[in-house]
Amino acid sequence: MKHVHIHTLGCRLNQAESDVILQKLYELGYEIVPKDTPADLCVIHTCAVTHEAEVKCRKVIRQTIRQNPDAEIVVIGCYVEKDIEVLKNIPGIDLIVDNKRKMDWFSHIKSEKQSSPSLLTGTQWNFPSLNNCLCAMPVSIPGFHRANIKIQEGCNSYCSYCIIPYLRGPSRSRDVKEILQEIGWRVDAGVKEIVLTGINIGDYSFEGKNLIDLLDMINKQFGNQIRIRLSSIEINSLNKEFLVRMQDNQYPLVPYLHIPLQSGSNTILKQMNRKYTREVYQDFAMQAITTVPDIGISTDILVGFPGETDALFNETVEFLEHLPIFFLHIFPYSPREGTPAYSFTEQIPTLEINRRVDLLIKLSKKKRNLFYRKSLNTIREVLFETKEKEYWQGYTDNYIRVLTKSCEPLENKLCNIRLDNISIDHMNGTVINILR
Repeated sequence: MKHVHIHTLGCRLNQAESDVILQKLYELGYEIVPKDTPADLCVIHTCAVTHEAEVKCRKVIRQTIRQNPDAEIVVIGCYVEKDIEVLKNIPGIDLIVDNKRKMDWFSHIKSEKQSSPSLLTGTQWNFPSLNNCLCAMPVSIPGFHRANIKIQEGCNSYCSYCIIPYLRGPSRSRDVKEILQEIGWRVDAGVKEIVLTGINIGDYSFEGKNLIDLLDMINKQFGNQIRIRLSSIEINSLNKEFLVRMQDNQYPLVPYLHIPLQSGSNTILKQMNRKYTREVYQDFAMQAITTVPDIGISTDILVGFPGETDALFNETVEFLEHLPIFFLHIFPYSPREGTPAYSFTEQIPTLEINRRVDLLIKLSKKKRNLFYRKSLNTIREVLFETKEKEYWQGYTDNYIRVLTKSCEPLENKLCNIRLDNISIDHMNGTVINILR
């Protein structure tokens, strides 16, 4: 049996697509092995959201080629869409596939090294391409406990700093029936949590059905057989309907939201072409904790956007200090050629960006500790996934990482856990009972 591994970089949508790719390769007879294990076929699923992401992609590609000199090397993803000419000149790559053909390259596997890479590219964004992601019931792959389900692709927002709409195309949504079918397959395989993912899932729209309609259809068909988690979602896509469902114990939508903020300054938000104000963001966040008191909210912050003076950055810091957010994903601004912001003047020096990043990292740790302290001695549902040494690890419904010791195997078990004490980046808990 031939071995395959995939190295996925970047967003949760990449992970969802990688899961589908692995299922297809599994059905073709490949045994899936960890990415640090020698393989016959190596797939690198790339990202190009920042300059640093591109550097990491090239490093991973070259490292994979060195470690697997006889393997067929396939490179897919956003970095292909952005810099295919660079990839063509890296010796050892056998097949390069752009985003337009990402799910359409399996018949091009040669099972041998090539003297130069083959290119598989599309000419336009194909709207029906989201469908038929899985044409038959997938074979269950061991270790898949949380399934990322792709429901949407592309973006129409065109934030001034973001390259993704140019690499992923316009917003388009997947057929409701196919989504429900794939969820059914995952449930039958024993998956207990699904994550609905896309580039801009709040834009989901298929034959008159929006994201709330999709959630209600999932609830109607599967109920509490699964937990439903939303991946990153924009503030202008949210309303009280989501919160009403989160507070309903009989509804499977977990009390957690990741809502990108990017900046707490209205001046910078306008320059970023973000279509909301800090006041809109704050109003919803306060409504969220009032409606769902135990909700976990995390966010993205982009640091060092051109023109972000000390005063404007301090607006962000002060705004975050008073927001009910428990974790910050912090990104230093990275100029992306081809975006409007690339030509903006008043670029911020790297040393100053790094200073601001460090400051926000400290603030994030402080806010996470406060959130954990509020959760002490409470009982939460935890889905356990892996074991590290003697500790099982998993996540609560509101996305607290939990470690616990247990004589019983807890892999893929949903348990009631008492949260006993706080560590640096997680909480320790005690199993009260195993639910299923």
